[in-house]
Amino acid sequence: MRYYPINEESARTAWNMNHFGEFRSDEPGYMASVDHAYDLAEEAASKRPSNRDKAFAMADSYAKKLAEWHNRNYRIDSMCPSVLISGPANFPIAKKEKQNRAKSNHFKEFEKIELMKERIKALGEAERVIKSDDDDAISKLNEKLTALIDKQEAMKAANAKARRQGKQAPYEPFTLANNNQNIRATRRRIEQLQATKQKGTTRSETDFMGERVEVIENTEAMRLQLVFDGKPADEVRTVLKKNGFKWSPKNGAWQRQLTNNARSVLRWMLRSETA
Repeated sequence: MRYYPINEESARTAWNMNHFGEFRSDEPGYMASVDHAYDLAEEAASKRPSNRDKAFAMADSYAKKLAEWHNRNYRIDSMCPSVLISGPANFPIAKKEKQNRAKSNHFKEFEKIELMKERIKALGEAERVIKSDDDDAISKLNEKLTALIDKQEAMKAANAKARRQGKQAPYEPFTLANNNQNIRATRRRIEQLQATKQKGTTRSETDFMGERVEVIENTEAMRLQLVFDGKPADEVRTVLKKNGFKWSPKNGAWQRQLTNNARSVLRWMLRSETA
């Protein structure tokens, strides 16, 4: 484990330009964040030993980038004093606005740095993508949703405990927001998949580029299938391939995964043909 230097002199100057009261160092919080990154690397290495070197290299990179972020933050905070410190008379409003813009952009860099923890953790995970045509896909997605919710509650509880003890929260707001986004996305996918399964397989016929085609929404295979009377013309096959449809000899159909996006693409193809 390696900590990188935080410029305490710059930190103290920035503090005095923006705060009253005794100076509080960022070093303990910085060290706690780095410790957490290395804990994640150790956990990833225990699960997937082949990724050990990569996990610890990323933890070291995180430690370095976070220290650099803090030092840059002190320079930004020192650009212009707080109005509470300097007083309102002749306050440099334009300079403060420039500082605020720099501060906003700098925080975006912090979010990118914190994302490295998720990448470190992912090195220990070998989660298989749950495809819509997997057996028990809805059941698997519900299991994933439960795990994400449990993770969210555990992170919130850990942060609350740390705050009660006067310590820095181990999970940054960005980590909580990212996991919450995964929860919402998984819920939406479950709802969409349930709606599709309940609808059942449907069939309809239409004309496409001068050829008759049967459109099948196959909810058992979870495929949007196009069945032509014989082999379609070269130009038809070209359009199908450009729009994500692949030939399936097994099903005798041009098909792609059955999703709302696939439906939208097909509607666009048919509208373009009749326009």
